[in-house]
Amino acid sequence: MTTPDRRSFLKYAGVGTGAMMLGGLNLSAMAATSPTTKSAKQDLDILNYALTLEYIEAEFYAAFNVGGPYASKLSNARVKEYAKELAEQEQGHVDFLIATINSLGGTPVAKPALTFDPLIPDPSKLNDEMFLQLAVTFEPVGTRAYLGQSASIMNATVLTAAASVLAVEANHVSGIQQLRTFLGFNKKDTRTTARAPQSDAKPNSTNVGDFDPDFSPMPTALWEPLSMDEVIAIVTPLFKK
Repeated sequence: MTTPDRRSFLKYAGVGTGAMMLGGLNLSAMAATSPTTKSAKQDLDILNYALTLEYIEAEFYAAFNVGGPYASKLSNARVKEYAKELAEQEQGHVDFLIATINSLGGTPVAKPALTFDPLIPDPSKLNDEMFLQLAVTFEPVGTRAYLGQSASIMNATVLTAAASVLAVEANHVSGIQQLRTFLGFNKKDTRTTARAPQSDAKPNSTNVGDFDPDFSPMPTALWEPLSMDEVIAIVTPLFKK
């Protein structure tokens, strides 16, 4: 994957002139999102940004849950249970954010068309280990994406909603990594990092190929945030053109 800024991302996504969209999310409107421009509208933009990320996670885990296209690829009972719980909790985040946006008089962004082909080019090779490796890539990105927007939120209700989801995403990171360690998949279970899933060698890369999924189940005392630009660069390939 490449590391586009917003402009190159939009070119990649095939967006022309006018409003710049990611699924139903207007990135033009969000370009000025910052701690110095707090407003009710910005709060709604941030919630829809979070909702877009939760759509990705919910669809990914649903694909491995019972009835999903990749469910048969999982064999370990604990891994199957994790897929089920993660699918339910991420869908819960989607429902919660939609309800919060509606309660504030906003309009929830529509679910975008997604593809996991860039992460799963050959489904025949999917197994418990690959599923958990992908999962422990998604979860720190979500955790740090929420953290990256916390200073830009005005409304205490919105901040509480974001913090509620962030806490669960961080729990997911530790839980998945503990299971990976138990199953022998985590090769660096004492590695500490505040920038998971990014590697020590390339801690600022947004190319998934540079990420390092191996780190301690309790990786850090303080997570470092991801900016909106960094998150967009990471997830860009998952949106269908």
